[in-house]
Amino acid sequence: MDNTLKLIEFLEQAPNSKKIIQLIELAECEFSVDITKQINHLKGVWELRWSSSKSPFLNYSPLLDNLQIIDPENDRGLNFLRPKGFLGNILATNILAELNIIDQKRINVSFKKAGIIGPQLLGKNIGLFSEIKKTQKGWLDTTVLTNKLRVCKGYKGTTFALLKREDLLTADFFNLIIN
Repeated sequence: MDNTLKLIEFLEQAPNSKKIIQLIELAECEFSVDITKQINHLKGVWELRWSSSKSPFLNYSPLLDNLQIIDPENDRGLNFLRPKGFLGNILATNILAELNIIDQKRINVSFKKAGIIGPQLLGKNIGLFSEIKKTQKGWLDTTVLTNKLRVCKGYKGTTFALLKREDLLTADFFNLIIN
């Protein structure tokens, strides 16, 4: 558990540290994950704090909110990206996905809609969403899961480390798409 606390500390204070990959490996050795029994930990708004990806959209930036919203009870997830500060209230991009928990670690992901959420007009956010025509599927294996930390590995070999955002509500993000 000590390595998990160190990992959380590095993700909060030094998200670009080279020590993070080692701390992830040590934390993975400490945990036996069973997301079927940890649904309450899995549900929530997760902020991407570190990634092994080279893509700027799959990495931490102090200028962006890069969020994954997980709602396992309704089999849905959302990747949500917006600039921090004032611009974040004007423009955000997102991808809506259907989630299926396959076993103790794996979640199958099927991307359904992509779009842009704009500013509010007459009490509702302006949104432009379209169905993703070509089926895009993937999966995530959760290797560490606590009420604060989630580490997962994607189908393309990318490792992600995310911290739960207790100040944000899952329903608020899905309401942006539904309204």
